Amino acid sequence: TNGDHNEFEWWYLDAKLEDGSLFVCYFYKVHFIRDRFFIGMNYSSKEHGEIFKLKYFKRSEVSFAKDSCNVTMGENYFIGNLKNYKISLDPNDFDGFGVDIDLSARLKPYRPQDGVIKAEEDFFAWLAAVPDGEINVKLNIDGRKTQLKGDGYHDHNWGNTPLQKLFKSWTWFRGKAGPYTVILAELNAVESRGGFDIPILFVADDNQVLVDKFGNKELLTMKNNLIEDYYPSKNEPQFSNFLMSSHDNVSVKISGNQIIDNIEIFKRLNLPAPLNLFKPAVNFAFRSSGIDPFYTRFASSFVLKIDENIEIDGTGVMEIMDLQ
Repeated sequence: TNGDHNEFEWWYLDAKLEDGSLFVCYFYKVHFIRDRFFIGMNYSSKEHGEIFKLKYFKRSEVSFAKDSCNVTMGENYFIGNLKNYKISLDPNDFDGFGVDIDLSARLKPYRPQDGVIKAEEDFFAWLAAVPDGEINVKLNIDGRKTQLKGDGYHDHNWGNTPLQKLFKSWTWFRGKAGPYTVILAELNAVESRGGFDIPILFVADDNQVLVDKFGNKELLTMKNNLIEDYYPSKNEPQFSNFLMSSHDNVSVKISGNQIIDNIEIFKRLNLPAPLNLFKPAVNFAFRSSGIDPFYTRFASSFVLKIDENIEIDGTGVMEIMDLQ
């Protein structure tokens, strides 16, 4: 992105580590009401519980390369070349939580079709730069340092219009079952853009891409197990169990078992100065425009069914974004 009005861009990483802990971080640049640059991170473990941190940066503190993934915000960075990445969070910026990560891709990059979903001149782009990779993590929590290995995922997203003008909600999932990596999503378009659902499914191992499907002609989705007591009553119904199947009988059946993040986006973002001085007015403007984003992330189990005789159990992370 060039920094034009209404453009946005983010670089996302999630990791499941060998001790069962989960780590997520995202480097963001948005150009809506004003230019904003921030990093968010979540760390979930039995020992430390749920840790969330978010840090804003000034325009003078950030840089973005045009020819590769080379993002810096203060002393923090996200750098890579589709095969190998280095991600670092400075503990001075995140209340004593620091991390240094090496991510090496096991699979080639993936994008659904050409990776760009368009509605007239508005678009949303998605590249899974590392669908699955080996990850080495050095954690620094209040001066206590730990090294862990695990599985990692990185994607890069960008667009030129606020997402709520294209989608009312989406479900996204990434997981591993045996040798197979699974990425799926269902994007739910707003009524003014047709009101249809866009399913996406990718299944691959080190040797082959088993499934690469896009759209309702290729995929069927089903949902059940209504989520209760987590959303305001005015938010649309969402479900924690999700099934997607292809016409050649490959299916993924996901059960969202444990909520590891559940937030009202505007409260989480903690609007920075000078917007925080006008927080009631800003919130009213968002509400009156019909924007009411709510986000839930699940630690999930799933069953990958390849044919009538092969079923493999796996684990992963599922997210549900309710934008309106």
